[in-house]
Amino acid sequence: MQTELHSLQRQVTWLKGYALTSSLLMLAFILFSLTTANKSVIRAQGIVIEDAQGRDRILIGAPIPASRSRVRTNLQRVAKEWAPKLGGKKYMDWYAGYDHSANGIVFLNEQGFDKVVVGETMPDPNTGRRQVRSAGMTFNDDQGFERGGVGVSVTAEGKTRGAFGLDDEQGEAIHMFVLEDGTRGLRVGHDDGYLFLGKAVPHSMIAGSDKAMTGALAVDRTGQVIWQQSMLAQSSQPHSTPR
Repeated sequence: MQTELHSLQRQVTWLKGYALTSSLLMLAFILFSLTTANKSVIRAQGIVIEDAQGRDRILIGAPIPASRSRVRTNLQRVAKEWAPKLGGKKYMDWYAGYDHSANGIVFLNEQGFDKVVVGETMPDPNTGRRQVRSAGMTFNDDQGFERGGVGVSVTAEGKTRGAFGLDDEQGEAIHMFVLEDGTRGLRVGHDDGYLFLGKAVPHSMIAGSDKAMTGALAVDRTGQVIWQQSMLAQSSQPHSTPR
């Protein structure tokens, strides 16, 4: 019995020495790696930052990595949170065609809704497809609905469009833009239509006038120009030109 006890003691002592030696060797390897590697560069295909409760809060990647916490890619959450407000089953059918990816950074709130997106490519809003792909930043409310952003887009024809906008529950509220057709200005939406201030080419997609203009105009909810003030002619005149 005494012999067996001494044998076990020798084995424990040897294992302790082995563990200590292994730990020292591993530490030396790590220190050597850190001193010889380029510490200013981190290479990864994706990074997920969690909060103290283990919820995904920041997604970084090109494209961003998948997240168990993100509402956008959880169809059960989408059907519960958004579909009842936006069309039920029809909305879910439309939603199947939306693009949720991004090359950049997505910040999620505690509930998993996209709060801020910064990227070289941006996901579609949860209310529809983007007309053109954009690089820039968007910011959303606490339920993931887009409330504004700034971006630069390239159209299918290779032309550039830049815009900054603020939205409300009804849609586009205030937007500044430089369009590919040469139109540039400020558009203010309201319940009965919108106001435009700026320079527009004939039949601009925004200004709604059939002639080039530099000034201000009002468009009703049907797309009719109901008032126009030209800065060049310095005159006011009614219009009924279709958009």
